[in-house]
Amino acid sequence: MAFKIKEVSAFYGGKQAVKSVSLAIQARSVTAIIGPSGCGKSTFIRCLNRMNDLVPMFRLEGEILYNGTNIYSRDLDITEVRRRIGMVFQKPNPFPKSIYENAAYGLRIQGISKKGTLDKVVEESLKKAALWEEVRDRLNTSALALSGGQQQRLCIARAIATQPEVILFDEPCSALDPIATAKVEDLITALKKEYTVIIVTHNMQQAARVSDFTGFFMMGELIEFDITKKIFTAPSNKLTEDYITGRFG
Repeated sequence: MAFKIKEVSAFYGGKQAVKSVSLAIQARSVTAIIGPSGCGKSTFIRCLNRMNDLVPMFRLEGEILYNGTNIYSRDLDITEVRRRIGMVFQKPNPFPKSIYENAAYGLRIQGISKKGTLDKVVEESLKKAALWEEVRDRLNTSALALSGGQQQRLCIARAIATQPEVILFDEPCSALDPIATAKVEDLITALKKEYTVIIVTHNMQQAARVSDFTGFFMMGELIEFDITKKIFTAPSNKLTEDYITGRFG
C-alpha cells in the first residue's frame, strides 16, 4: 500500500473543497479520480504531495500516510516529499529551454552537474516517457518546438528524472488530440510497473481504459471507491451509476 488517507478535509479559507475522505491507494497500480467539475478532484491529489501548501489560506485536516509516514508532519522535508511524489499538470508546461535541459532540470536543482550522470538520466527518462526515439537527434533544440503531446511526454520525463516513487497526473490529456492522448495512456499503463500512478480525469472512458482502481468524487465527498471494473459495470451507489451513465455531470 502506498497511501493511507484518513478523514482528510481540505479548506481554502472558509470554503471546504474536500470533505472527510478516507481511502487506501495501492502501490504500483493506476488509481483514477473521476467526478464533475469543481468536485474536489484536483484539490485532493494536490494534497498528496503538498502542492496546496503554496495556496494562501489552505488548510488540511486528517492524515495522509505515505509508506506509513504522515507527509504533513512538521519535521518532514517538503522538497523531499515532492521529489518522491512527482506531478504532471493539465497543460504541458515545458520550460523555455532545450529538450535536454528540461529533462535534466530536476537533477540540476539537486546540485547534480556531472555530464555523464546527466546524459544517462536524460536518456533513461526520455525512454521511459516513450519520447527518446522522436527527439534523440535534437536534444539541444527548444522544447517549445515540440507538439503538445510531445511536450506532455517531456514533462513526464522531467518528473521521472528525479526518481520519484509516485506520479500524480492532473487531467494530463485534456489539452491533447486523440492520437497524443493514446500515447500518454499507453505510457501511464507502462509506468505502473515501476511507479504508483494517480490520475484525475474528466474522461470516463480514459479512467476505464488505464486504471485499476477508481474513486468517484461529488461535491468534495468520495462517493465510491473500488476496482475500476466494478465501478463501471456494477457500482454500489446510485450517484455513481447516474454519473457514469451520463445522467448528470
